[in-house]
Amino acid sequence: MNHQALIVMDMQNGIVNGLQQKEAIIANNQIAIETARRHSIPVIFVRVAFTGEYMEVSANNKMFSQMKAKGIPMNRDDKSTQIVEALKRQVNEPLVTKHRLSAFAGSNLEVLLRGLQVDHLVLTGVSTSGVVLSTSVEAADKDYKLTVLSDAVADQDEEKHQFLIDKILTRYADVITTEAWYNN
Repeated sequence: MNHQALIVMDMQNGIVNGLQQKEAIIANNQIAIETARRHSIPVIFVRVAFTGEYMEVSANNKMFSQMKAKGIPMNRDDKSTQIVEALKRQVNEPLVTKHRLSAFAGSNLEVLLRGLQVDHLVLTGVSTSGVVLSTSVEAADKDYKLTVLSDAVADQDEEKHQFLIDKILTRYADVITTEAWYNN
């Protein structure tokens, strides 16, 4: 398990709290995080947040401009953009702030991964049709080895989630359970 990093994506209050399977996703992320820590694998938390009143969002961005129009609080300091407390992020674990779906877009993630000499990303988080898919495609294009922990990712739409897990993400990543990863 060397040269890996666990990337915990968008496990923030404003996104996770709306999930039906909230407790299971938090529990499986806790297991993945503890496993990474036990094996000295870097844990990197990623969140989506904006400066001021969505200063980084163009009117052309359909999803984020709709959130802006609805007045959904997504400032860096808002409670909604903070990592779920149950995950117990440690002070030495980076918090990457992104401004789009992919964990790479508008963030320092790639520079951080190079500095840590990481070439294998293990992905968890919410949502499968958003950050997980976008990050997987971009990471594959950047030649990272990828693992998606199927029981530590979720989406509001269970049918969409299952389709992506079964049919799409397998093109870019090894899709396995948290238990299969930590028994590796």
